[in-house]
Amino acid sequence: MTRISRRSALAGGAALLAAPLFAGRAFAAQTDVVVIGAGAAGIAAARDLRAAGLDVTVIEAGPRVGGRVYTDTDTFGVPYDVGAHWLHTESQNPFVAYGRANGFDVYRAPDAELMYVGDRPATVEEQTAYSSAHAQANRAIERAGAAGQDVSPASVIPDLGAWEPTVNFLVGGYEMAKDLANFSCSDWYTGAGGGDAYCREGFGTLFAHSARGVDVSLNTAARAVRFGGTGVEVETDSGTITACAVVCTVSMGVLKAEKIVFDPPLPDDKQEAIQLLTMGHYNHVALQFKENFFGIGEDGYYSYKIDKSVDGVPHGFAALVDAAGTGITYCDLGGAFAKQMADAGKEAALDFTLSELTKAFGSKVRDALVKSSVTDWSNDPLTMGGYASAEPGGAWTRDAMRRPVDDRLWFAGEAMSEGMWATVAGAHMSGQAVAMQVRAALG
Repeated sequence: MTRISRRSALAGGAALLAAPLFAGRAFAAQTDVVVIGAGAAGIAAARDLRAAGLDVTVIEAGPRVGGRVYTDTDTFGVPYDVGAHWLHTESQNPFVAYGRANGFDVYRAPDAELMYVGDRPATVEEQTAYSSAHAQANRAIERAGAAGQDVSPASVIPDLGAWEPTVNFLVGGYEMAKDLANFSCSDWYTGAGGGDAYCREGFGTLFAHSARGVDVSLNTAARAVRFGGTGVEVETDSGTITACAVVCTVSMGVLKAEKIVFDPPLPDDKQEAIQLLTMGHYNHVALQFKENFFGIGEDGYYSYKIDKSVDGVPHGFAALVDAAGTGITYCDLGGAFAKQMADAGKEAALDFTLSELTKAFGSKVRDALVKSSVTDWSNDPLTMGGYASAEPGGAWTRDAMRRPVDDRLWFAGEAMSEGMWATVAGAHMSGQAVAMQVRAALG
């Protein structure tokens, strides 16, 4: 079974995180650079800019650093990654080397996978049929992407028969956080592929360690960015900051929701890009079981034949079983159905997931359940979704978002990464790239 298969168009290795961390003032009314957001992109940009001798003020609307990479140890009593869990593209991921160099247990993700049909494992014939359908879908998207066809996968994939909803989810919602009608083949083609890794202590724990020493003004939201004069002003809940440049690292969802006002308005290409480089939806239904009844070991992948699809939207999930041996199984909803479940409420998402598992494994599901937790990044006001990808016709948008505005305003984040978008590593490298541009612009 092929789970992750986007083509890699990213050349060269990523810079490591081994450089020392630099502290600075948490809030200054006047500074060289304001960094909005303290996720992976914001922390990376701030660290590199301070290393170059610039005065940097970092503001974060939330109560902690990390954004969508955060490990909670209270809910289950063991590390639980509320957001990002996979260290994607191990060979190019700077957090892999950083974690290992700093005593974290970072290990290669196993490849074991299990496909169920109803209440039993798939037969050899069923597995063959599924694998064939999955391969057909990937080949069709790859051909279109390589040819520069900025169209949806749904428009190029042949009829996959009974396995269509399953492939739609695993290629679309589970990988891209969108269904096959809602992202671009050209954009998909630029994504880096490769093996994944996990951190036993939690990816969020590892990230927080890497962010040590970068002072951040928490609970400080940017409300407006004014860049029409000789400098830049950032209006926040705590006052106005004057600077020479701004690095904005908020999510595309926050930009699209116009949580920050730009004065003057952003250039037309930026505004159009914000409408087309949209957030997908991806949420965990995390279940802690006192026994592993799946028939696959820890960190194995469980998926099942999805039979229900409404208007091209499959109703199903896939799971990472017994993550790092903690007893936590991440049952992940993706795409439009994930948004529907989020809007219906966390109990609805939990009930759906338990019901689907009960169809496969019977009463042992609820008997073995210890505790549960459901995320809702879709409606989180600081994210407004999971991660970004281009809508059909929008493959040009990442380039547009990477271009600075008047050498005073830059955007960075996973959506602006070249190749490693939708990843924490991609956000980190985007922050580093922008820091280099800012240093050059400020002399």
